[in-house]
Amino acid sequence: MVAKSVPYRCIWCLEEPPSATFGSESHVLPECVGNIAQQILPKGIVCDNCNQFFGRRLEPTLINEPILSTLVAILGLRDIGSQFTYQHSPSGVHRASHIAAEVSGNRIVLTTQYEIEGQPNKPNEVRTISKCKDYRRRDLAFLSRAVHKIAFETLAHNQFIGTGIQRYRKESGDIDIFDRKFNVIRTWVRRGEPQSSVRPALRIQRFGEAKTEKQLSQWGGEAHYFQEGIYYALNLFNDWYIMSLTSLPDRVENDLRSWRKTQEFHNTVWMVGDKLQPTD
Repeated sequence: MVAKSVPYRCIWCLEEPPSATFGSESHVLPECVGNIAQQILPKGIVCDNCNQFFGRRLEPTLINEPILSTLVAILGLRDIGSQFTYQHSPSGVHRASHIAAEVSGNRIVLTTQYEIEGQPNKPNEVRTISKCKDYRRRDLAFLSRAVHKIAFETLAHNQFIGTGIQRYRKESGDIDIFDRKFNVIRTWVRRGEPQSSVRPALRIQRFGEAKTEKQLSQWGGEAHYFQEGIYYALNLFNDWYIMSLTSLPDRVENDLRSWRKTQEFHNTVWMVGDKLQPTD
């Protein structure tokens, strides 16, 4: 797939120069979690107004998300050679982690055990981190907006930069990122509309047994077709979100539940919407 040319049209507000300016690149995943150069949208894809809004309002949501912040802290993620990896220790220190998330009501309780191997003059060390978060409706809304933002920009990155697995690059290349069917995502992410409900996503914990640093440090996205819609599977270091990018607001939860019935998971799956709803 040949990467498409930079459009100098914002994929979010659809504005073009001179009404929109494009003076900055856009980090698909926030720079503060180690994304220095892996997934950067060049100037001409996200306008300055939208880019500044995302940095001010949506990125703090991800920084405060228990699973993502824990993984970033444990792995010490760095962007080396245009791909995420853990920070290699010169002394050969490595980590393996096991993460369990329990959902009860609107609370997530996160328990993380990680083993540190190769420390000088120390046996293997096991550490435990426990976190919990009570989600208010506003928290869920901003989390939903943040992950939908990353999913849509990852789709744009596959098109305009041309990276990713060849099969998914081909599927992404067949999609018109400016199609009006994506307006449901634009209005939700950029303006939080409709305000009557939180746009849901399925969240899948795929940690299971202990994962090595290399396994945990992978992230990215895949576009899929289901019925007549476009779905996106977003992997944030083995914390997966499944989103419909095209379903109308009054249909999206039913559409996600229909997709869920076609899948078999041996992992915790819950719906992130107006509340946290386990689907198993």
